[in-house]
Amino acid sequence: MTAHRNVTPLTRQRAFATIKIVAQAVMSGEQAITYSELARRLGMGKVNGQGLSSYLNEAAELCKEHDLPNVSVMVVSKESLEKGVPMPSEGSFSDGFYASTGLTRDEVPVEQARVRAFDWKSVRSLNLD
Repeated sequence: MTAHRNVTPLTRQRAFATIKIVAQAVMSGEQAITYSELARRLGMGKVNGQGLSSYLNEAAELCKEHDLPNVSVMVVSKESLEKGVPMPSEGSFSDGFYASTGLTRDEVPVEQARVRAFDWKSVRSLNLD
């Protein structure tokens, strides 16, 4: 049984949408997705990526609960994506660990590869046919 987290219905809805958006992005061959692009695809008014952390943290928890690769590692800074080394923003690392996952900077690319290799169509609730 999973512990109930105190998140709003909007946070839960956007976290689920984040998983679906990232799954669609990797299925269509995108290397990663920027914070601002995620905000835009979520239909948020502010598209600079501000305010995404609660959705990314909840998406990470949902992935963990359902034994899915952690999609939050695929949401990265624009600069890192342009350099070809997609990585979450520096601000999302605390004491060397990516806050929403507990992964180290070196482990993030390994988890990104898991996300890219995963058969997202097999997750029925995402309806990705």
